[in-house]
Amino acid sequence: MKRILFFISLFIVSAFGQPKEQIEFQLNTISGVVLNSLDATPVIQLKVEVLSGNNLTKDSTLTDDNGYFIMEQVGYVWKPKIRFSIKNYQTKTLNLKPDDLDTLNNMVIGQIVTPVPDEQMIPDLTQSTLKTRAEIFFIKGNVFYNLKNSSHAERVIIKSANAIESKPGYIIMNINDKMFDPASCYVPQEGRYENLSYILRSLLRERIFEHSGHPRYLPEKLLEPSVIYGTVMNIITGETVMGAELMLSKPFKRRISDEHGKFAFQVDQPGTYRILMHPPLGYKASNFGDAQILIKYGRGGWYRSNQYVEP
Repeated sequence: MKRILFFISLFIVSAFGQPKEQIEFQLNTISGVVLNSLDATPVIQLKVEVLSGNNLTKDSTLTDDNGYFIMEQVGYVWKPKIRFSIKNYQTKTLNLKPDDLDTLNNMVIGQIVTPVPDEQMIPDLTQSTLKTRAEIFFIKGNVFYNLKNSSHAERVIIKSANAIESKPGYIIMNINDKMFDPASCYVPQEGRYENLSYILRSLLRERIFEHSGHPRYLPEKLLEPSVIYGTVMNIITGETVMGAELMLSKPFKRRISDEHGKFAFQVDQPGTYRILMHPPLGYKASNFGDAQILIKYGRGGWYRSNQYVEP
């Protein structure tokens, strides 16, 4: 009799005592933001997948320019998981739990992913080593400097970038649909701006850096003050939010996010800066993201720090 009761008890535990993450549940909409773990910048074109317990893909999408993703009407999923993957970042997989659903079966997830070490990065074998190496330094949303003359350098915000190799060992940079001589381009390298033709000297056919007479590093006096910029976003919908008040405490500066949710502060001293945000009416601040920015150099820096709110 005791043995029979034992098996009945075991059956009840097996049938009804499983953890919640091991059951099937309905997932209406899942959304969120993915950031780089090193600098809290958005990770763009990262693949986000909702998987069932047997690793079949239920739905998938890519993050946008703000690192935001959304999948709607996902449906019922058994033992659901979410996977984040992109070239040169560590793949991350998490279990989804029904406790994280809201009353409408929606879920919001903020995640960080970690880049692989430089020596483990996968090179792009579809184009030459020279093109691949040159394009590494021109990331959309970042800046470089174009040296005009010995007393003036232009700061350029990168919207698009492509290295054109007219013949082996000879390139020109097409940035924002405008051509730039690599001997005049200065790109960020460990807190300073270094001449692109110097960096690429072992891959170029001619010694264009030496012939240019330009300095290896751009003098600090030619750099513009550092900028902290970003966008205020609704972490649930991915929409930008106008009217948020953003402040730096030391030195005190105040901004209001514009109609596109954008804001920017200019600073000229190194230090640790913290952004304080007061969301507009109808929103509250989200705990996701990093409001603290470490600026090592007072000039030439370009730091992105998006801020997140939720209704």
